[in-house]
Amino acid sequence: MPISGNTKIIPILADPIAHVQTPRIMNSLLRKANYDAICVPFHVAAANLSQCLASLRLIPSIAGAVITVPHKMAMCALSDIQGAQAQIIGAVNAIRFDENRQVHGEMFDGKGFVQGLIQADVRVDATRRVYMAGAGGVARGIAFALLANGVKYLQLYNRSTDKAIQLIAELKAFAPDAEIVLADATPYQVDLCINASSAGMLGALEQVLPFQLDRLDQQCCVAEVVMKPSQTLLLQQASARAMKTVSGQAMLMAQVGQLAAFILDAPELAQLAF
Repeated sequence: MPISGNTKIIPILADPIAHVQTPRIMNSLLRKANYDAICVPFHVAAANLSQCLASLRLIPSIAGAVITVPHKMAMCALSDIQGAQAQIIGAVNAIRFDENRQVHGEMFDGKGFVQGLIQADVRVDATRRVYMAGAGGVARGIAFALLANGVKYLQLYNRSTDKAIQLIAELKAFAPDAEIVLADATPYQVDLCINASSAGMLGALEQVLPFQLDRLDQQCCVAEVVMKPSQTLLLQQASARAMKTVSGQAMLMAQVGQLAAFILDAPELAQLAF
């Protein structure tokens, strides 16, 4: 699509930024829909997020933004109006500006991740025993979505134990009939393991494993949120053990149309598929 004076700009705010895949995929969908908008990467440090948002409010060409690591929880607090999922989860991965430049924030990661699993032929229901590493914005979205989809058993691990304990308390309040327990870095007796942390991300964390696979059997599925590299060290090790794997791109593919529809306030874009 050529850039015009009417083109709507959708930044993606992240730190680091090199790993993001959203601009490529969203721009492909927008071209497919012949929609005059473009998604571009913005490298924004956490300390500058509120100042960045204040600046974006002043630019009518900016329709909203995609929000990713490490800004999802902070941006939720900065949003003027929080959507239903954002209120439950306490994090957002998309914002849009209304006609008064108020910020509407919503979270699509959890539903997107679960939908990505289902599209990869992974059942997500009460029969699943799930382990997840991470307690940040994306992890919160996924945890609540798993429980909403019927999961009754969840092991939660995070390098900062306090954050894990806090999240477990919130999850138990949300789903009191589910068994949600604090775990360590070696999952066992589960059939779905999820990395919802930044471990394995391109750069300084690329060789960091979020958890160990030693006590898992071959029938366990291992799923990622990290999108770059597409085959993280964790997925490589799982594949070497003949385990089923689901890459981080599955989550993005399942939600990118919904992100575009929300940010541009164009419901017809929600059904777009890559």
